[in-house]
Amino acid sequence: AGILDAYQQLVLPFWNACNFFISYANIDGFEPKQGLPKSDNQLDRWVLAKLEATEKTITENMNGYRVNRYVDALASMVDGLTNWYIRRSRKRFWASGYSADKAAAYDTLYYVLVNLTKLFAPVAPIIAEKIYRNLTGEESVHLAAWPKVPETYRDDELVERVDLVQRLISLARSIRQKNRIKNRQPLRTLKIALSDAAKYDAIKPFADVIAEEMNVKEVRFIERVDDIASVGYDPNFNEIRALYPDKLPAVIKAVKTGAFTLHGETVTVKLDGGDEELDAKIILVKYTAKDGAFIASEAGMVVSLDLTIDEDLRDEGLAREIVRNVQDARKSAGCAITDRVVLAVKDGKLPEKWVAFILGETLAEIGEVASPVATVEIEDEGVTLLLGKKN
Repeated sequence: AGILDAYQQLVLPFWNACNFFISYANIDGFEPKQGLPKSDNQLDRWVLAKLEATEKTITENMNGYRVNRYVDALASMVDGLTNWYIRRSRKRFWASGYSADKAAAYDTLYYVLVNLTKLFAPVAPIIAEKIYRNLTGEESVHLAAWPKVPETYRDDELVERVDLVQRLISLARSIRQKNRIKNRQPLRTLKIALSDAAKYDAIKPFADVIAEEMNVKEVRFIERVDDIASVGYDPNFNEIRALYPDKLPAVIKAVKTGAFTLHGETVTVKLDGGDEELDAKIILVKYTAKDGAFIASEAGMVVSLDLTIDEDLRDEGLAREIVRNVQDARKSAGCAITDRVVLAVKDGKLPEKWVAFILGETLAEIGEVASPVATVEIEDEGVTLLLGKKN
């Protein structure tokens, strides 16, 4: 079970990342360059900073023979590479032509993959060997020097900001998951409130990124949590019992009666002997959504998501669902990335405003399909499409 878990969470995503790179690099005729990648693109700067931090962490732990700390850093890097960098960079690789930004994306991804393969080598020697030979053409990853990622790539502030943004997105996405609303279904508004006002400046520049990741039309930053949620407090019995067992009844009573003032990491509690400053962990903060929205909260972050779906949003959601299913059908039918296909509507209909989007995303055109290579069904919407290869 442990091997399967490592395969699914670590090896397979990394293998797929390499396959993604090789597929597009072959299409564009990419040739690796000597020297270090240079880019002003924020995604490139972030992934290089993440790689620098990963290499330093792994190297320091292995030098100290703390082998138990090896895989965590590797897993975090692979997750960031596949679920953030590559996913958010796809349009750069898909773009026609060979712009300076596209070249920077190739140079950066190649550098990251080669050095990450070297970091993989001690714990996954066989798969690392296979990948390294394919990427570099060299004899063996085990004869290569251990990577030393330049400290000039270090950017702790950017890594921390992106980490905060990712945690906010994960929190908001949990609302979709709990209510069984797919991320392909667009929604209107996401509201964000933070207990630490200083963090607003860090995340506001990422508003468009958050909107795209959450598939919402608008992201609003709310200064006061009680503008989007009612706030309530309960005693955290486990923490009170662990931290202040001799004051258990008095602290519980004070919290229940509201005889306290929160100050971030601490709380001033009114007890019989006077005011005492205690750890804020003794209080559980509860949020109740206002205005019919749905909320989620964690560590000083509160997000509110409006789950109302009108006709326009529903049509857009259907279009995105069709695109995903057609892309899966293309792959199953053995279509190359650049192959054009033909779609015929057998049942239902395509959302009128989104036909051009569907055809553009799937490299398709509407026509007759005498010999379909695949059938695409969107059961919930009663839509069935026939897919054929274009001669």
